[in-house]
Amino acid sequence: MNKPASQTVVALRNSVKACLEPDTESVVVGLSGGADSLVLTAVAVWVGERSGFTVQAVVVDHGLQIGSAEIASSAALAATKLGATSIEIRNVDVGTDGGMEMAARTARRAALLEVANGRPILLGHTANDQAETVLLRLLRGSGAHSLSAMSACTNTWHRPFLSHSRGEIEAAVVELLTPLGITPWQDPHNFDEVFSRVKMRKHLDTLSEVFGPSIISGLVRTADMLRADNRALDRIADESFRSAQKSETQVSISVQELENVPSAIRTRLIKLCFDHLTAGTRENSPLTYQHVMSVEALISGWSGQGEIALPLGVTANREYGRLVFSQGN
Repeated sequence: MNKPASQTVVALRNSVKACLEPDTESVVVGLSGGADSLVLTAVAVWVGERSGFTVQAVVVDHGLQIGSAEIASSAALAATKLGATSIEIRNVDVGTDGGMEMAARTARRAALLEVANGRPILLGHTANDQAETVLLRLLRGSGAHSLSAMSACTNTWHRPFLSHSRGEIEAAVVELLTPLGITPWQDPHNFDEVFSRVKMRKHLDTLSEVFGPSIISGLVRTADMLRADNRALDRIADESFRSAQKSETQVSISVQELENVPSAIRTRLIKLCFDHLTAGTRENSPLTYQHVMSVEALISGWSGQGEIALPLGVTANREYGRLVFSQGN
């Protein structure tokens, strides 16, 4: 007789089930071979067998470490033991934009999106990862959008373990993986303090020892509340943006209208104007805080200043009572 699952594993299963639509037919799990993604694969397979969806495990080999091919093969073998419906290893070329961490993440996300082809992608981020993200962005002087950190569920990306601690995952390793002879891979990059996240992880461990483990849940809760606030402000800004005059090469909004909305909405409208001309998004925009504040000064600190140059060939200017964004002039 099989031993009943622990409360921890039951909670993990419930989180996976809750983050997916009832009619889901197939999901992709991003599998690194580490504890988080292996436990996620095991849990997703269990839930899928009972909910009617298949699980494809995708291992992305960045080729950044000696023996990466063997590591990828080992992760694929583990996915087979765990019962994944199919397994695929994707080799990617990692660029240099944004540093190695950012470039590797960009390459990995692109590979997963290509394989998924519209299916939900499950990632193994935990509450600890979320807390680290919040603190790293706080140190960079980020606003509500960035401090809201990772979303548990979007149309594409699903992080069902985002409310579960790393300790819960470690307990699940003993219950789900060890009996099958599966040992999670320990990425040496996770211990190299050349990476900001590794440094933050150690500082967060220290903070947890001093202030108690509730600091993790507190940071996660902060991200959740800021995400709700940010969505509300974005919705208001989107509604205000409808009144803007738009073409392929120019966007303009009445200065009087901009003066009558709170600063939080005004700065979002500036970003929306820029994104309209560059087909960008908040996630990949080269627009910095300094750029936005320079344009904002055309509204709140107007003293006859001239045109402001922005990235990607966009300019901003105040003309005849309107804030005008142009491209290609």
